[in-house]
Amino acid sequence: MYFRIDKGNLKLTIFLVFCLAFAAFGAIKEEEIAEKAAEKAAEKAVEKVVEKVTEEAVEKAAEKAELTTKRPEEWWEPTKVYFMVFVIDIDKIDDAAQSFMANVFVTLRWRDERLAHQGRIRTVPLEETWNPGVIIANKGGLMQTSMPEVVKIARDGSVTYSQRYTGPLSQPLKLSEFPFDQHRFTIQFVAPGHTPEEVQFIPQPASYDPNVIGGAIYHELSLPDWKVIEYVAETRPYKPAGNIEVAGFVFEFAAKRYAVYYIWQVIVPLVLIVMMSWGVFYIDPANAGSQIGVATSSMLTLIAYRFMLGNLIPRLP
Repeated sequence: MYFRIDKGNLKLTIFLVFCLAFAAFGAIKEEEIAEKAAEKAAEKAVEKVVEKVTEEAVEKAAEKAELTTKRPEEWWEPTKVYFMVFVIDIDKIDDAAQSFMANVFVTLRWRDERLAHQGRIRTVPLEETWNPGVIIANKGGLMQTSMPEVVKIARDGSVTYSQRYTGPLSQPLKLSEFPFDQHRFTIQFVAPGHTPEEVQFIPQPASYDPNVIGGAIYHELSLPDWKVIEYVAETRPYKPAGNIEVAGFVFEFAAKRYAVYYIWQVIVPLVLIVMMSWGVFYIDPANAGSQIGVATSSMLTLIAYRFMLGNLIPRLP
């Protein structure tokens, strides 16, 4: 049995098949083109978002850098920083080592209008705002801090920073009048990198007593052999060398040594030892052995007493 295919129908069929294939190929190409266009549009959108985020991050970083590096009123006047120093305790005064141990609480206040906001008091890390960067210049070792490094910012931009320092402080002492001497002890606070024309420290009156300005000291200290006579907190630039001046302030107190202890524990026993040695002159010269014994005992007692005094008195000639 034979099937006869009409040539005209075959051509028409082939043409239709070709048209369908061409249409399918065109549709595939259009889909590819659409996909590529969508990919390009997505890439452009991502690029725009990345650019926007980057610009915002750069702007925020610039604003943050300006807040942390540029002080308030930088272009027209010095920044006023109000300070209050409270000496909680003076643990000991080591005159031989020329140092003393202090426990100090410090509060600093200044105003930065750039930080003004609406709402309650904000607490932010210290490094995120400009601050005078106060340190203790005459620290004699590791100073421990017991409070977090944060500042409190009020609605009007007033910034408050509080810190507690504990550790040794160096203090040159002139001990030529020992044990009837008195000295002035200084805690020198410094704002490195700022001159007195840039940062102006101002003593602040205490909220509990307007007569207390700039600082105070606790009335009962851990100093059994010293008595605090007076104290003062004032603005005093730090002069490390020559004509160089760094903005700073000090808390200074005068202390007098209790000499009664040294009179009874050092001077009176020493007088008794010397008087004991005079007994040699009241012994009959015929008793030479007794004279030698008293003299030798006095000398040995004096030597032993001198070694004992080595832990009580400073190393002075």
